[in-house]
Amino acid sequence: MPKNTKSSATSGTRKKNARKAAVGVPPPEVLVVAKQKKQKGQKKEPRKKVYIAPFKPAPPQPDPLDTLGLIHRLPPELVVILRSLGKKDPVTKGRALEELQSKWIDESSRKGDESVECDALVTMLPVWFHRAPVFFTHPVRRIRLLAAALHFSYLRIPAVRDAATFFLRETATSEQIETLMGTWCMLAHDVDRQVSLQGQKSWSSITSPGVDGETLVNLEMLASIMEFLQRTLLDPPGVHLYLNPPAPVAAPTPGIKRPGGKFIPAAPKEELESKVNEESDLDRNARLRFGALSAFRWLFGKLGQGNARSSPHSSIDARLASKIISLDDLSGLLSNPLFWTSLYFGEHAPWIPDPEIHGLGHGQPQVRQATWALLSMLLQRHKGAIEPFIPILSVVLLRSAWVETDSGVRNALFQPVLIFLKEFPNAWILEGAYDAEKQHEDGDDSDSDSEEFETKTTSTRKEHSSEAYREFLQFLELGCAGSPISGYPTVLVALSTIPSSVSSSRTGMPLDDFFTSFWAAIDGHALSSLERKVPSASFLSSLLECLVFFLRRLLGRSQDHGALSGSVSDGLVSNNTRLQDVADELVRSQFTRIWQEVKARRLRADENDVGKLIASSLLSLHRMNIDLFTTAWDTVSSAILSQDDESLSLIPTVLRTFVDTFETTDLLADVTRTLISKYVQETVGNCETVLASDTTSAGVSKNIGVVITLMETFGSHLFQHTDFAVRMDNMFVNNALRILQASPQAISAFMSRRNDEDLCVELWHVLLVDVSQQIDMLSSLLDVIDTDTCPKYLRPEDGELDDVIEHLFIEVLNGTTSTSRSDLVKRLIQVQDFFLSENGQDILFQTLVSSLSSTVDDTLYTTNAPFTTLATVIEFTRIMLSKNHKLTSDSLVSVLPNVFIVGYLLPVTFPTLEAPIIDAARGVWNLCFSKPDNGLQDVLSGMIKEKLKELFQDCSTYTRPEDILTLSGHKPKGIDITPLSDVFPTPGEFNAMINSLPSDPPDPSLAFIESIIPAISEFENPTISGLEFDSRGYSAYIRVTSGLLAYLGDNRSIAKENMWALRHILILGQYANDALRVPATPSGLFGPDVSQSELRRLLGKVHQLSTYLLSTGDDGLHSQVISTCISNRATTSSDALVSFVVDIVNHAKREDAVRDALVLRSVLKHLFASASKSDSDQWLNLARRLEKTAPQTTVAILASITEFAPEPLRMDRYRNEIASDILGVPASRANTTGVVLLRRLAATAPDAESDVVFLPQQRAVNVVKTCQTWISSDEDIDEDVESMMPLLFIHLSPILQNVAGNHWEFIFDVVENNLETCSFADSTTLTMLGRSLRLILTIQDLVLTNKPLRASWDGRKESILALVKNLVSMKLDNTDRSEPRSLCRELALAVIQGLPDALMNEKTLPEMCHLLTDPSYEVQRMGYSLLHKAARKRTEYFVIESAVDTEDNVNAEIPAELLAILQSNLPLAEGFHDSESDNVEMDLSELYAVSGYLLAWMIMFDLFIDASIKVRSQYFNRMRSLGIIGDFFIPNIFDVLDLFSGKKKAFKLDIWAVDDFSIEHFEPESVLSLRLLAAHIYHRALLTVPALIRSWISDCSDRQLLSRVVDYTASYFSPGIIRAELAQVRQADPSSELHTTENLVIKVSPSAGEVTASYTVDDQVLELSLRLPNDWPLHRLDIRDTKMVGVSEDRWRAWVLGVQQIVWQQNGRIVDGLTVFTKNVTLHFAGQVECAICYSIISVMDSSLPQKPCKTCKNRFHASCLYKWFKSSHSSSCPLCRSDIL
Repeated sequence: MPKNTKSSATSGTRKKNARKAAVGVPPPEVLVVAKQKKQKGQKKEPRKKVYIAPFKPAPPQPDPLDTLGLIHRLPPELVVILRSLGKKDPVTKGRALEELQSKWIDESSRKGDESVECDALVTMLPVWFHRAPVFFTHPVRRIRLLAAALHFSYLRIPAVRDAATFFLRETATSEQIETLMGTWCMLAHDVDRQVSLQGQKSWSSITSPGVDGETLVNLEMLASIMEFLQRTLLDPPGVHLYLNPPAPVAAPTPGIKRPGGKFIPAAPKEELESKVNEESDLDRNARLRFGALSAFRWLFGKLGQGNARSSPHSSIDARLASKIISLDDLSGLLSNPLFWTSLYFGEHAPWIPDPEIHGLGHGQPQVRQATWALLSMLLQRHKGAIEPFIPILSVVLLRSAWVETDSGVRNALFQPVLIFLKEFPNAWILEGAYDAEKQHEDGDDSDSDSEEFETKTTSTRKEHSSEAYREFLQFLELGCAGSPISGYPTVLVALSTIPSSVSSSRTGMPLDDFFTSFWAAIDGHALSSLERKVPSASFLSSLLECLVFFLRRLLGRSQDHGALSGSVSDGLVSNNTRLQDVADELVRSQFTRIWQEVKARRLRADENDVGKLIASSLLSLHRMNIDLFTTAWDTVSSAILSQDDESLSLIPTVLRTFVDTFETTDLLADVTRTLISKYVQETVGNCETVLASDTTSAGVSKNIGVVITLMETFGSHLFQHTDFAVRMDNMFVNNALRILQASPQAISAFMSRRNDEDLCVELWHVLLVDVSQQIDMLSSLLDVIDTDTCPKYLRPEDGELDDVIEHLFIEVLNGTTSTSRSDLVKRLIQVQDFFLSENGQDILFQTLVSSLSSTVDDTLYTTNAPFTTLATVIEFTRIMLSKNHKLTSDSLVSVLPNVFIVGYLLPVTFPTLEAPIIDAARGVWNLCFSKPDNGLQDVLSGMIKEKLKELFQDCSTYTRPEDILTLSGHKPKGIDITPLSDVFPTPGEFNAMINSLPSDPPDPSLAFIESIIPAISEFENPTISGLEFDSRGYSAYIRVTSGLLAYLGDNRSIAKENMWALRHILILGQYANDALRVPATPSGLFGPDVSQSELRRLLGKVHQLSTYLLSTGDDGLHSQVISTCISNRATTSSDALVSFVVDIVNHAKREDAVRDALVLRSVLKHLFASASKSDSDQWLNLARRLEKTAPQTTVAILASITEFAPEPLRMDRYRNEIASDILGVPASRANTTGVVLLRRLAATAPDAESDVVFLPQQRAVNVVKTCQTWISSDEDIDEDVESMMPLLFIHLSPILQNVAGNHWEFIFDVVENNLETCSFADSTTLTMLGRSLRLILTIQDLVLTNKPLRASWDGRKESILALVKNLVSMKLDNTDRSEPRSLCRELALAVIQGLPDALMNEKTLPEMCHLLTDPSYEVQRMGYSLLHKAARKRTEYFVIESAVDTEDNVNAEIPAELLAILQSNLPLAEGFHDSESDNVEMDLSELYAVSGYLLAWMIMFDLFIDASIKVRSQYFNRMRSLGIIGDFFIPNIFDVLDLFSGKKKAFKLDIWAVDDFSIEHFEPESVLSLRLLAAHIYHRALLTVPALIRSWISDCSDRQLLSRVVDYTASYFSPGIIRAELAQVRQADPSSELHTTENLVIKVSPSAGEVTASYTVDDQVLELSLRLPNDWPLHRLDIRDTKMVGVSEDRWRAWVLGVQQIVWQQNGRIVDGLTVFTKNVTLHFAGQVECAICYSIISVMDSSLPQKPCKTCKNRFHASCLYKWFKSSHSSSCPLCRSDIL
């Protein structure tokens, strides 16, 4: 066959085709043309270029769904899935695979072979085998993984497997088998590990024998697989195109023609569709090649197993291996140079000169790694079979291995390269003789030329230099190309295979070339990585091995020694002497270079490794040639004795290694000992010289360092030589301090290795004395001890450092020294035995104990005490106690209580205490209790409990009782704390504490709330001075009682067992309640800064616990209590509750104080909940017995019976008896007996809603007459009596309402008299005032249904209400919160809610504005109701006055009192902003302050209601001049709404309506309510004064805040405002101009937010449109003059400007602007002349007509326009004719 027409098919392909055609057909004759050899000297003819037609892709394979008619046999759901498998979109493919797996294959496996799903799967088998190759090679990993898993599970179905076997053996075509099995095999060896593992499951199932002992894969299949793999290796793009044929080309899409005529072509379809293949062509080719290479490696591995085993049945794989054809079938592939380019990293392989051919391994390290793995397997198992390919493999391996750039590939290539070079050492010669150009020309005749090639290698080896050897040297220069650890061990093996002729072919100096290249890695820093020791050791080991190798070859009498020796001395005769000289010079130069590089740290190998490698090389030289050893030893020893290396440990380490290595060799051991002796003597001498001179510490340190290294290296063996020991002893003792300064390590090294106790103690004493004079050296001396190598017997002799260390320790504890000194002392304490005497250690410990005690006290009792000192002290305590094992029990007792406080109490008291402090303290505590000592534990337990009890009652400490209770719950190790017996005071101590406190309420006004509180005259001093308060404002009694409440609240079973504590808890609740009601009145029990929320929390807990403890009584409780109290004997009941109630009654009887009476009332309140009438009778009997001995207790019992218990049967008679007794009291005894009887009678008064009759009518009249007699007498009646009368009259008024007589006049007189004498500012009169106001309210209720009484009331009503109004109008200087005062104000406001118009005028608002600042919200609410009316009254007044004012003298002023409230900033608490709901506890006073401020703004905007334009503008101008909106309103309102915190934190109003708000349902305790009210106020501001809001918007410089405000307003406020504006226009007043004007049509478009006004004149329409923006009213509305008919442009613009001014600047509504526009248009067409200044007929200021004429020019002007003109021009002339108008 001619050369240029030879087929490109491989031999395997040819054989396959031959087998297929060999069925009775004789083979064709092939004409063989003898090859004409080229004559010598004949020039090479250029290759002719031949046109090669492009590869025509295979047509798309028809879908078996259509060709086999399966679409009609399969279920429709499965057909849809199978159709989806053919889609291009990988997502669609993936979903189809998942559905096929889950809905069909899994279901079939679950249901069995008889299922419908199984039949369908068997039927669809051709479709799956048609699609599978595409999935097996798909570029998307997920698709391949899903397909592999599905394929495995699919073939596991027995029926499917049988069908698949039949299909592959009988039905499938050769192309189908080749494609399916080839891709299947590649799938099992995919580049992705998971895909490969999944694919191997199904592949192994067909390569393993079945039941019949045969595998599914037969010989033809294997041939097809190998053919497909070859195609994939050499032409992966063609294989990919074969598996994924392009779709038919559709007709081009027509272009688009624009209107302008320009033609735009349609985009290509490829650009419109998303790319299916996300990987590049290069990556796809690499992936396919990797799979093919891995598959080949698997096949060759099976072939190797089959050849290695004798029996085909020895393994499962052997059956398959026996079918695999030999490597002869792959000779075409293995001999193809293009295939082996998969080993080369570059784009163009050097053995293929054609630049158009690109290497298969370029840019794909995975392909190269797989090829090397394949080659390794071939070399190990098929060495004989690859021998024919040795020539090409020699070139390929040697030209690829040394230039590889990828580290992973390099790790894979070293093994096959070494195997190849070892088996075929002539590879270097073959590579050198390889001619790429010639081989490329003669590649087709490789078989015939191989023999000729072999015969020519000898003659041509000298003509070609080895490029592989050059690359090998370059490989060495680069430090094994970046893989020194794995590369250097291969150098010697590779070097041993290189002939000398090859190595000397470059320059003739092979040794110089080699070692220069070897050292180039060091010169070029090729080994400079983070970890350099191991690579450097590999380098040095390889270098020395190569050196020994070359020396052996040089002196081995081989034929190569001449070539090697020529590198050192050209022209020398190659005799033995010269060779020895060359070897000596080589040894000397290399050992010198090695030592220089190691010494300079450029070769950073481990010093031990350096010593071992040099010693091993010396040993090898000694065995090889004694002269070479001598040369090397002299070189090394001279370098060692020079002592100019930078590393102190290098020489000693190397010498030590020599000793260990040469100890068995006499000569080597002798020379080593001699060298060491010289080195040691020289080193010690240098050190003595330096110490004797004035050399700096650096010089001393260097020489001492050498000595240290010697001692550390050789140990105590050095001191066995007497001369050395004496010299070292004298040097260290005489120069101790200087050596310590230079190197503390030298001291420790000397002492640890000098086995002489007396000498070491002497040296230590010298050091301590020297350091006492230079304290800065103490750190160096500690460094000596810290090495932990010094002898443990070192001790001070006379306390040399005691005073110095004590002084230093005190400085550290006081914090007056640096951190370094503190660390120094810590180190010293840990080893104090070495430095301090026993006395010094005791003094140091006592100093620490004292400092710890004072520091703990400072932390407990000092405000904001820093924890730094505490941290220091506790750390020293930990160190001292952990290191000192000699401490006695007394010593531990002195320190451990404070350690306990720090470790367990302070963390609870101070949560910010650092964790290291806590851990250190607890560690010390647990350490001391690790060894049980019962005596020590008992002592410590007692001391700690006593300390905790002291802290429990101590108000000066920051520890709260709850902290101590929390500590007891933690159960610290070694101590058991029972709080009630160990920490709390005893019951006797509690009683003593309460008896020392006042028993009367702190403020007399509390009698208004609690009717059982007596008159003022009975009060003793209610306060006590000199008490100390803790950080919460609690006195000692309140402090311990609150702790008792907390403990019993958490342990209610203990509370039941200790009922005595309930009395003190109830007293605590009473004191807390008084402090809440009158917080400004000092009680002496609470500090002025006590938290109101904390008091409310206490009250809540008191109520919970008391309710629980008092709700467990039995039915006979009342009888037992009454009988015991009456008999005055101790109770014998076992019921703890009975004993408790008896004790409470006895306390009340004995003391008869208000405090005990209130406690008794609290107890009875709970007990009477289940009492019967008989029980009430018994308590009434007890009350009557106590009338004389305990009147206060009697009142308490009576009031409790009346309020909480059923009405006793004898109560009615008892009331009449009291009333009868009152009638007999003369005026002289009214202040004594009379007031007691009045209190008692009032206590028995039933509830007004009950059916019980208080007194008979006549007896009630007589009681009132008796009181009238007392008042009309000449006796001086006390205020107590006058205060009790209104209280009694409240109950008597309903009885007397129908009785005529002068008693009502008397009652009215009493009320007026009380109102005149009372004041809100005087707390002593609040009780009388409150009772009088309640009496007024009672009368007001009665007159509603009683006409005669109403007539009497009307005569006195105005004077009484005027007195109440005056009281309310009075502003208090003291605005502190007081519940009685607030209740009185609420009652007063309730009285005047229906205030007559005669008593309300324009001054009412400023007089009563202070009600909004009241600390009670009820006062604020009721005050707002009154002020709302007053605001409208004030606006009405100004509207009327301004309407009749002709000289502009009336100015509508905003009350200064209201402005004072509005011009304040709200200091909102942090919890206000943090509260997402109402669960955050906040001080009510702060919330009430916010509510009052918001209500003040409500009043402010109420002033604008029904105000005329003039009044509105005056209000507006006043607000603008004060800047009240921008300075106060917006900051405060936005702060409440959290608009300053960002969009995420801004209060959301999605579900709330902001256009309306009901004050009656407002709850100021709720943050939500406050925010909703703030939002409503902002809504009112946008409606009332939008111009001021817009002014702030325009001046705002914070763009982020501005954006938030605009978005917030547009989202929640603008829609409602726009709807309101449009609704007002749509539903305008019928009497307004918008309704009454003819020819006017108003159109409203809610969806567009637009209003259009159309005015028709003679069938012509004049039209104006107003459009509201989405964020109205923040931005200007759009006014469009749609149609302008019959009006000049100037006049029209004036009208439009007038509308804008009204709406935009005058805060008018849209309807106001349209009204003015309508008037202008109507009057214009009616002939009215416009104002010559504003060009409008209607004034935008006051809606007036131009009525001010100029007498000269006759023009008319608006009064407001003229005023503005006069003010701006500073003259009174006419703006047109300039004549004087006035």
